[in-house]
Amino acid sequence: MAQELATPLYQQIAERMESMIEAGSLRAGDRIPSVRQLSVQHHVSVPTVMQAYTLLENRSLIEARPKSGFYVRPRFANALRAPEAAKYKSTVTCLSGFASCLSMADDMIDPSLVPFGAAAPGAELLPLDKLSRLTASIVRRSPSAAMKYDPAPGSFALRKQLSRRSLDWGCSLSPDDFVVTIGASEALHLALLATTKPGDTVIVESPAYYGTLNLMAQLKLRVVAIPACSADGIDIEAVGKALGRHRVSAILVVPSFSNPVGGLMPEANRLALLQLAEMHHVPVIEDDIYGDLPHDGPRPRCMKAMDSNDNVILCGSFSKTLAPGYRVGYIAAGKYMPRIMELKHAFNLGGSSLSALAIAEFLKTGGYERHLRKLRHTYRQQVCKMRETVAEVFPDSTKVSNPQGGFVLWVELEEGTDVLPIFRQARAAGISFAPGPLFSPDGRFTNCLRLSCGHPWSEKMEAALGTLGKIVHAAV
Repeated sequence: MAQELATPLYQQIAERMESMIEAGSLRAGDRIPSVRQLSVQHHVSVPTVMQAYTLLENRSLIEARPKSGFYVRPRFANALRAPEAAKYKSTVTCLSGFASCLSMADDMIDPSLVPFGAAAPGAELLPLDKLSRLTASIVRRSPSAAMKYDPAPGSFALRKQLSRRSLDWGCSLSPDDFVVTIGASEALHLALLATTKPGDTVIVESPAYYGTLNLMAQLKLRVVAIPACSADGIDIEAVGKALGRHRVSAILVVPSFSNPVGGLMPEANRLALLQLAEMHHVPVIEDDIYGDLPHDGPRPRCMKAMDSNDNVILCGSFSKTLAPGYRVGYIAAGKYMPRIMELKHAFNLGGSSLSALAIAEFLKTGGYERHLRKLRHTYRQQVCKMRETVAEVFPDSTKVSNPQGGFVLWVELEEGTDVLPIFRQARAAGISFAPGPLFSPDGRFTNCLRLSCGHPWSEKMEAALGTLGKIVHAAV
């Protein structure tokens, strides 16, 4: 007792917090009590708590985040290495056999499995009640407007809100610059049809989202897969070489928090890519579906904002932030707008007027920015917890991406590991994930997997990762 009394109060508080961190009561990514909260709880002054937190920061146990508070720092994940961009000569690949591996994707949306598979936000994270109220209100106020056809370019109310939001993207787009689409998938479909024909070649990132690869397979396109990593996105030098060797009809990239590696392309690289595309007269299709989800700091500027030659087709949606089931997306096609309008009319005339009006109303009320701030914070925490747990339970040789936004992790196991038996064993244990070969047009990444951090962290999720870790240990 005498020794405890001799120890300064701030040090006693710091040591109690450190004990909780060591015991696992406070985990990486957890927010700890605010300075004022702790001062009230322990009946000490605010400066005393600040001294305690400074000591914990000096011991690299916690970190301060501007306007957010103090959080437990990762302990094990700091030792993780990130996967590097693969080193190989990029060649033209036919996608005729790609669809055969998509049967594995079915399990990723099975509700009976722990959901590390599908890159979708958990329902608990979405403003379902508010969207439901807005939707019901629209039906009561304007039943005819909510139920009628919504021919292209689509809801003016939504296009007006998209125009306002484009300022946050670094653009200054008008409502007439947009066409409302059925999710980002249709936007990409329209963009590819407007710029290519069957047999043409498209440059894509590698690894690339399997849904986009499947779309290109159905369009009978060929691809040149360019290596990408979480630090810099697509390899710009390799893009230049590919453009010099092959006749390319389009470049399709996800510059902000790409799926699956989470790459954030630096602005200098974006400008370099645009210059290469302009030099070779190749349009750029920008998939910006994750652009609203940086973990920290401002939203990245779209490549469309840097486009001085009207060469970028911007595609996006609200599926990762608001309502996947509403299927509301958009495309800003620039000089390709007339062709996009022709294609849109030919396919489906328009989209769902009710869904578009509901999203427009949500954006107009000002609730979207508040929702995004909360969602970004949550995704950052969930990614942090997932990385920390992977570092604890997977083999030491494991490499894991460290994305600055979005909610997926790309995991690289020891070279020579076959992820497909692991996938089958995990499924038998009630766990889903996305195996690496899904993200390659030519069967690469057999030792890789993607984990989704889109659902709230829980003891069940942590236990499932522990089980998956045991399966991986037995396989490597």
